[in-house]
Amino acid sequence: MIDTEVYAAIRQYKKNGVSIRKTAKSLGMSRNTVKRYWNGAHTPDEKKDYPARLDSPRKEQVMEALEKYYEDNKDQLTGKQAVNAKTAWVEIRETFTVGESTIRRYVRELKEKYPDAFIPLSFEPGEVIQVDWCEVKVNYRGHIWKFPVFCAVLPYSYGIFAMVMPNMKMPCFIEANIEALNFFDGVPQRIFFDNLRTAVLSGSGKNAVKQERFRMMEAHYAFESVFMNIEAGWEKGAVENLCSLIRQVAFTPIPKGDTLEEIQEQVLRRCLDYNRFHKIRDRKKPIAPMLEEERKRLMPLPLKPFNAYAATEAVVGSDLTFRYEATKYSVPQEYVGKTITVHATSYKIEAWYKGTLAGTHTRSVTKGEHRYLPEHYLSLLEKRPRAIPNALPLKYGVLPPELEKFRSLNQAKDKYEQLANVLMLGRRIDAETLLRAVDYANKTGSPSYDSIRFYLEAHNLGMDNNGGKNTRTADRVVVEKPQFTAYDELFMKEGDDDE
Repeated sequence: MIDTEVYAAIRQYKKNGVSIRKTAKSLGMSRNTVKRYWNGAHTPDEKKDYPARLDSPRKEQVMEALEKYYEDNKDQLTGKQAVNAKTAWVEIRETFTVGESTIRRYVRELKEKYPDAFIPLSFEPGEVIQVDWCEVKVNYRGHIWKFPVFCAVLPYSYGIFAMVMPNMKMPCFIEANIEALNFFDGVPQRIFFDNLRTAVLSGSGKNAVKQERFRMMEAHYAFESVFMNIEAGWEKGAVENLCSLIRQVAFTPIPKGDTLEEIQEQVLRRCLDYNRFHKIRDRKKPIAPMLEEERKRLMPLPLKPFNAYAATEAVVGSDLTFRYEATKYSVPQEYVGKTITVHATSYKIEAWYKGTLAGTHTRSVTKGEHRYLPEHYLSLLEKRPRAIPNALPLKYGVLPPELEKFRSLNQAKDKYEQLANVLMLGRRIDAETLLRAVDYANKTGSPSYDSIRFYLEAHNLGMDNNGGKNTRTADRVVVEKPQFTAYDELFMKEGDDDE
């Protein structure tokens, strides 16, 4: 074998009329080699076509055994416990003395002999939505977490939708479906589901038995559910690539936020941008005009949306909280001891009592992320001011960003007493004005209750002309320090008696 440069030199010698003998001597190679490439009948990169090797009788026996093995286990060709070349080798190695690598080669030959094939699918506008779940990484409150994401696509226009969820349970699954239908502004004739265990009680494919709550949602929106067979990727068409597409389009770079709702706003914006500006290869039109065309063919949404929330009951404890999925949520003091109804959606938790909304919280999605609202505890703190320095709702409770920053920047020993007093100002000053005053104090780098009062008084915002004293409320809670003088006198007296 010679390289390209030597081959070029041989051809040049031939062109210039140099003999084969002189060319071979000049290049330092045999005349037979020069003669082979002299007239351009061969090139250095060509490979010799050898006749196919005849299979030995023993190989034919092994191949027959492999075919029988795969035929006997044809119902286990896919999935996490699928048969493969290694399991085949383990099965036949006692009958045939053959190495695992040889069996792998034989199995590859079998696959070439019986290749898999599928039929490309095509859908009409508004005919189908395909959905699936995938898992992605997001920056949640400064840390990287993995969350499930509901993915949906209209395979005609290839318009996409994604929704990051706290879990894949039935309420979240139903809510995600409803949000997808709202996003696409209509209902297709059918929705293809990738054999989702959330919606299926038992079975798979055409034998799937649906969950009752799912059946109710399906009836309300009047679409037909089609469940894909396990590992039957050809049935799903576009959705097989949807998860990787969603990760690239909606989650790169990694979205960040303090709540899943904030993260979802970024995800939805990226999906909208993709649908507005992207064009699929080999399609005549971009997604946007095809999506607009498809929306016109979708069935209209029902007049009333389906209630997707999960409803359960809980008792409010003496610490002013109820539990939902191992997380505590606070409510005002008047609900202590009462049984409330909890409505849980993907991003919100609502507490209801006899038709009255008792409290609303952002849903916690990580373990131990209890949700205390400090304003629920102000009345108790007024009665028990000594609890203020150690009050958990003041130390770790949920606050607006301005007050969160105040709590972080304030380094005073009585910082929680100051925070309680600031919150009490909110009883007679609207939230926007108070938070503006807190933001002013934060900009000093060392915020305090007094600096907030100064701002309000200087701008005459809700404060009277007597230094802010108001007979309606006691603006300032004073934590009385325990006095130990009496104990000192007692110890001194006991000491005198001992003498």
